[in-house]
Amino acid sequence: MRTFTNRLRVTLKAIWKVLCVLLVLLVATMTVVMFMQIAMRTMGMQSFKWSEEVLRYLYIWVVFLGVPVAVYSNDLTRFDLIQSKLSPLANKILETLILLIMLVILFFMAQGSFTLIRIQMRQTMTSLNVPMGIVYLSIPICALASILFFVAKLFLLWTGQPDLDEPQQPAEGGSPK
Repeated sequence: MRTFTNRLRVTLKAIWKVLCVLLVLLVATMTVVMFMQIAMRTMGMQSFKWSEEVLRYLYIWVVFLGVPVAVYSNDLTRFDLIQSKLSPLANKILETLILLIMLVILFFMAQGSFTLIRIQMRQTMTSLNVPMGIVYLSIPICALASILFFVAKLFLLWTGQPDLDEPQQPAEGGSPK
């Protein structure tokens, strides 16, 4: 069981790191495009016609890729006033209920997004001549990565192990990884 959990943690951390790198690259690209747009306008030149559209769609990707990153690191906003007053068992049951509700929402979000992508692949962006479905691909990626993280959190919760973002307890005679 411990080997499975360790492999699970390593795999999920690798997915989280890939998402973080993608986020950094997208924000860096947004910064460069925005700087070029501002510089062109400042010099009295006409800015690129495609820049606003690129920024808008990159922003959508940043938002949707940020959700699973926040899920992994427990950075989602939550009100835990009631939860902090419950017994450990009641807290565990409430946390399970919350995770299950999130899984259902994400399942329907992913399911609906595939239809949306199929429809939007026929439409192209105004200035880039790229299918709009590329923008909508961020939705199932967000939903599937978040589902993966929530299922792992549910598993760790019911096996009594620390959450994904918490350090692991050392094995007997060992040090934490």
